[in-house]
Amino acid sequence: MDWDDLRYFLAIARHGTLSGAARQLGVSQPTVGRRLEALETRLGTRLFQRTPTGYVPTEAGTGLVAGAERMETEALAAERAATGLDVGLEGAVRATSPEWVGQWLLGPHLAHFHDAHPGITVELVTDARLYSLTRREADVAFRFHRFDQNEIAQRRVATVGFGLYAAPAYLARHGTPDFTRGAPGHSLILMNESFGGLGDLPWLLALAHDARHALRTNSRDLQAVACAGGAGLAALPHVMAQARGLVAVDTPTPAPPREIWAGVHRDAQRTPRIRAFLDHMAQAMAR
Repeated sequence: MDWDDLRYFLAIARHGTLSGAARQLGVSQPTVGRRLEALETRLGTRLFQRTPTGYVPTEAGTGLVAGAERMETEALAAERAATGLDVGLEGAVRATSPEWVGQWLLGPHLAHFHDAHPGITVELVTDARLYSLTRREADVAFRFHRFDQNEIAQRRVATVGFGLYAAPAYLARHGTPDFTRGAPGHSLILMNESFGGLGDLPWLLALAHDARHALRTNSRDLQAVACAGGAGLAALPHVMAQARGLVAVDTPTPAPPREIWAGVHRDAQRTPRIRAFLDHMAQAMAR
């Protein structure tokens, strides 16, 4: 069976939709649909049940997943081994990070990297999805936590300081928060509860337990924009808050910092272009 056909099959199985598979594979949705139909025709069986919410593997499809994943493992191992033999500082490096990390911590250093390595094209994907280094969905990943896979080489590249911030106009209207009483009369701009493990959310909720919750969001940038507009107090990275002219608010305890970890598959860590990108960004972010 052709590995290229199975790539399309696995992408659909993992995402449950043609659109999700198309985004992963970098092709159009109709192309994914045609490849699936061709594979089902060759095998003489349906691999997915089409439902209103997506594509669900049939019994035949479920049986094919394990074999397809074994073939994927072998194909990607061979590809990583070949990549590791690449001795040039040319080609593409695909990196992934949370949105604000890409915008505020990586983005400012891309111009200098391009000046130093004009033959390398950087593709920086910034969203909440955890792209797989093992499946070569990305070459380098920047995350807020350590990687738990043994095949990933990793290092801490930065510790990002946070603080409590507000717009000058907000403080002029509402005054300085009284944290001994839980900051009554103030409003908070918070990350969603799904981000409770980030550290700054439980810290701020404990500190300002009597404040109103004006906004919850999954976006640091939206937090900063709302804060700059005077909607309330927000725990933000220093670099983001200072760029927007926000004022630091004194707190009884400091906001917990965030560690940034970079990971690369061990088979690819010696590839010159990948190593050059990772080394450059690690040094720049550590300053």
